[in-house]
Amino acid sequence: MTLYGNEHTLKDVPLISASCIEKIRQQVSIADVVAPYTQLKPCGRYLKGLSPFTHEKTPSFFVDVQKNIFKCYSSGHAGDMFRFLELKEQLSFSESIEWICEKFSIPLEYENTSNNRIKSGTSASAALKKKTLLQLYARAHQLFQQRFWMNDPLAHRVQDFWQNERHFKLETARLFEIGFASTHPTELFNTLRKEGATYEDLVQSGLFYQPKQPQNALVSRFQGRLIIPIHDIQGRVIAFSGRHLPFISNPDDPTQESKYVNSPETPLFVKGHTVFNLNRARQANQPNQPFFLVEGPMDVIRCWECGLKTAVAPQGTGLTEEQLKLLKRYDTPIVGLFDGDTAGIKAGIRLMTLGIPLEIPIHYYRLASTEDPDSALLEQPALAQAIVPEALTPIQFFQSIAREYTPNRVQQQVLKHLLPIIARCTSPVLRFDLLNELSGTLGIPQRILEAELRQLQATPTAKDPTAPVDSKPNIATLEGQILRALFQAPRWTPQLLEQLPLDWLDTTHPTGQLLVKVLSEFQANGISSLQDRSRWQLTPEEVELWSDALAAPYLDTEDVLETLNFVLQQLHRRFLKKSLYKIDKMLSDAVNLNEHSIKKLQADRNACKQELSKVASHIYIQ
Repeated sequence: MTLYGNEHTLKDVPLISASCIEKIRQQVSIADVVAPYTQLKPCGRYLKGLSPFTHEKTPSFFVDVQKNIFKCYSSGHAGDMFRFLELKEQLSFSESIEWICEKFSIPLEYENTSNNRIKSGTSASAALKKKTLLQLYARAHQLFQQRFWMNDPLAHRVQDFWQNERHFKLETARLFEIGFASTHPTELFNTLRKEGATYEDLVQSGLFYQPKQPQNALVSRFQGRLIIPIHDIQGRVIAFSGRHLPFISNPDDPTQESKYVNSPETPLFVKGHTVFNLNRARQANQPNQPFFLVEGPMDVIRCWECGLKTAVAPQGTGLTEEQLKLLKRYDTPIVGLFDGDTAGIKAGIRLMTLGIPLEIPIHYYRLASTEDPDSALLEQPALAQAIVPEALTPIQFFQSIAREYTPNRVQQQVLKHLLPIIARCTSPVLRFDLLNELSGTLGIPQRILEAELRQLQATPTAKDPTAPVDSKPNIATLEGQILRALFQAPRWTPQLLEQLPLDWLDTTHPTGQLLVKVLSEFQANGISSLQDRSRWQLTPEEVELWSDALAAPYLDTEDVLETLNFVLQQLHRRFLKKSLYKIDKMLSDAVNLNEHSIKKLQADRNACKQELSKVASHIYIQ
C-alpha cells in the first residue's frame, strides 16, 4: 500500500464453532465446573450448595445436572456453565469456552470463514498458531525459572540482586514466577529447536531478534535479564518483561542500555488490552476493595509484599480505555498510585479522563515528586494502610494539581480539566453528583456549572470528531508522534508508507502538513535520514515542529515500534469515527435522499462500525 492508498486489511478474529460449544455441553457437567467454588450436595433431582456469589449461611444455590444449568436465589444469577464462569471469573463468553476446553482437555475448534478479506481456514490456522505460541511461552517460562533457581554462582548473584539490592523476598519470586534468561544469546533458540519448534514459529513468538542473515540462529530478546512473566486472565504466560541486571554486560546485545525489554505484540499479547497481575488481583479481590493501579511490574510486586494484593499495572506506554474496561468487569473501585513526578500526574489525568466516563469509581493517592510506589512502600511499609483513607477524589486531585502549578487560577484550571470529562459522562446521575461536588468544592452555584456544561456540550468540538482539537503546532499530536519516531528511526519509514493512507492524516494542521512533506520526499527520493531539512522549504511553524521532534527524548527501538503501532491505531480509529460522523449527518438529511442512497449509506455505516470494532487488536508494523 502506498501513502496515497485508502484500503486497509484487518486481522480476522477467530470464531469458536457452534459444534465445539455443543461438544462442551455434551461432555462437561456444570457440576464439575462449579465444584471448585462451592460444595454441592444432592437435593432431590438437584444439587444444592452455598452461593459462590454471596456470603450466606443457608444454601440457596441449585444446579440442575440434567439441563446443565444453575440458579442462585441469593444473587439472582442463573444460566449455563459458560454464564457461571463469566460471572464468577469475570470472563467473556469466548474466554469461558477457552477456560473449559483447557481444563477438560477438549480441542478448541473454530469456524472457517470465507469473505472478501479472509481466506477460508484462517480462523483454524490462527487458533493453532495461538496454541503453538502458548506452548512456546510456557516452555521458555519454565527454562527461565529453572535458571533463576539454579545452584551456580551466577544464579546466586541474581537471587542476591533480587533479595538484597531490590529488597524483595525470595518467596515472592516464587509467587510471581520470576526467572532469569541465559547470558548465551542463542541457548534458548537452540533448546527450543531441539525440542521441535519450527524456525517460523520462533520468529513469530517475539522471544528473539531476527539475525541479519535469514535461517541463522535467532538471538534471545531477553539474554542475561531478570524475567517477569506476564499472564492473561486465565493465568497463562503470554509475554515477558526483562529487567537489565547491572552486573551483566553484553556489548553485542542491541538493547544493553535499555532498563526494560518487553515482548512485542503477538497473537497472544496486545499491550493495550493487557493488565499485569490481573490474574492474581481478581482472585485476591474482596468486596469494596479497590484495584491499586500503578505504573509497572516492580511497583505491583512491592504493593503485593506490603499487603496491597489487588495492585495491577497497564501494559504498554500508556493506560488505554480497553484496559479500564477490563478492570470494570469486576465492579471494583480504582485507586491511582502512580509516580509523584510530572509523568505520574499526567498518568493520573489520563486515568480520570478515561475512567470517569466509564462510571468507574476513581480516587488518586499522590506521592512526593521524588517517589514512586516501589521506593515509597520500601521505606514506609505502613504507608499501604494510609492509601485508601487518604486518596483524593477526582475533584480533589485536580484541585491539588492546580494549587501546586497555578495557585492563582485554581478554579479555572479545575473547571478546564473536569468539565470536558463530565461532558463525556452518559449517566445523568453521575453528572449531577460530580457537578454537585464540584459546586461545593469551588463555591460555584451548581446552576452556573450546569450552564457551562450545556455550553461545552453544544460546541462542535464536543460532538464533532472532524474538528481539530488544537490548532497550535505540537509534536504531542498523533502526526507529531510519528515525526518524532521517524526522525529517531527512519528505517521504519518504508513500512509506514505501506500502512498509512493520506486521508488518515489531519492535513489542516501544520504537523500533518509537515508529515506529508516528509513522507512524500522519502517516497520520491528514498533518503536515508530524515534529520536534514535543508532540502525542503519549511514554514516557521514547520521549522519549530522539526526542532521539537529532533529534541524530543530518545526512544528505544522497541518504543519506536510501539509508538508507531499505537499512533496508527489511533489515526485509523479517528478516520473511521470521522467517516461515521459524515455518514450520520447525511442520514439525518434522509428526506432529500432516495431509497438506494439510504441503503448504501446504511451499508457503509455498518461496514465502518465493524472495521472500527477491530482496530484495537490490529498490529500495523512488525
